[in-house]
Amino acid sequence: MKTLILTGSPRKEGHTAKMAAFLAGRLQGEVEMLSLDHRTDIMPCRDCRYCFQNDHCCIQDPMQEIYQKLDQADRIVFAAPVYFYGIPGSMKAVLDRLQVYWAAIVRGEKPPVTRTGGILLVGGAPESPEQFQGAIQTFRYMLDDLGVFCAGAVTMGGSDKKGLQDRPDVKDALIRLADSLNKPV
Repeated sequence: MKTLILTGSPRKEGHTAKMAAFLAGRLQGEVEMLSLDHRTDIMPCRDCRYCFQNDHCCIQDPMQEIYQKLDQADRIVFAAPVYFYGIPGSMKAVLDRLQVYWAAIVRGEKPPVTRTGGILLVGGAPESPEQFQGAIQTFRYMLDDLGVFCAGAVTMGGSDKKGLQDRPDVKDALIRLADSLNKPV
């Protein structure tokens, strides 16, 4: 089993990284954590629709490596902080380039659901019921386009005051997510 955890946090030692590392330590098989922060070398999607007729993007940049990693992973996890109820720009730029996978669906080539994945989100604001809903929905659609069943989302609000070390409830949720990801689809 090979897991790819894509992180979108600018803080290498921040709450998102700590949640991702905690999860990674409980996953079976090979785990690769790939930071998308500061990936200014990835061009934005131009909505040129090239991928509507072709199985790849016409833009040749480092995103090609990310496509390859996504295609080779058995499990995919998106991990990001939520700033003002949205995901960071570096992560958003990569998600926009996942248009290639949506275009496959448009071409009638939707991949079967053969893989599992998850979502990790952190927010500094005090927790509220709808704090993470927009980001969760975005990532669920992305996983679906990739042919990945979303085993769950783990969120941690209030990180301006408390971190993972203070949140046994979040640790328990990460352990449950790891257990789900370790099971075959």
